Order: sequence, then C-alpha cells, then structure tokens
Amino acid sequence: MLILNVDDYAQARYVKTRLLRNAGFVVAEAGNGQEAISMAAALLPSLMLLDVRLPDIDGIEVCRRIMADPATCAIRVIHISAAFITTRDIAKGIASGASEYIVVPYEPQELIAVVRREAAWAR
Repeated sequence: MLILNVDDYAQARYVKTRLLRNAGFVVAEAGNGQEAISMAAALLPSLMLLDVRLPDIDGIEVCRRIMADPATCAIRVIHISAAFITTRDIAKGIASGASEYIVVPYEPQELIAVVRREAAWAR
C-alpha cells in the first residue's frame, strides 16, 4: 500500500513519513498542493495524509479536486492540521471528501491507528 504524505513543512513531513515507514507502509512525499494533485494522478496511492495549510492550494481544495477526478476519487484522504482545528474546520474538511481529520498535536500511535483503519477501507 502506497501512502502520499503531503506537507509543506519538511520537518513535519519527515516525522510522519518515518512513523509510517517504521509501521511498514510505503510512503511518497509532496510539499505543496499542486505537487500532491500531480503525484496522486501519477502514483494512485491508496491513502493520502494531507496537510490543510499549504502554500499554493489549501488541502481542502486539493481534496475536492482529488475527489472530483474519476481517476483519483478512490484515494482515502486524511486531513491533518495544527492551524485549522475548530469544529467548523473539521466539518469543512470532511465535507471536502476526507474520511478523517487529525488535529495536531497527535500521538504517534493515534496516527498509525487511523492510517491502519483507513488502509483497511482503501482499495
């Protein structure tokens, strides 16, 4: 199973990638929204960890575009955010097509548990 980890903050992206790889997942990385959309279409990952705050296209819009494309709409999306953490933000993220929304800070075992659960639903 391939996971696409999307985060513009290199250190946060590194930490998530390392956690996932240590848990046995194969991980590709993207640093912005446009790169995420392109990589999603090219790689067709089963799951995407998607930061909401990105420098070019926010994660909510990236998720909408992923879900609107018949080629990528089966990708499971988990939003992750330290900045957009209100109930309204979470509802907006889920409404964009994401199946989960994780608020930072999170415990490593929480991330792995959510990814494993979502992986069970992924194609």
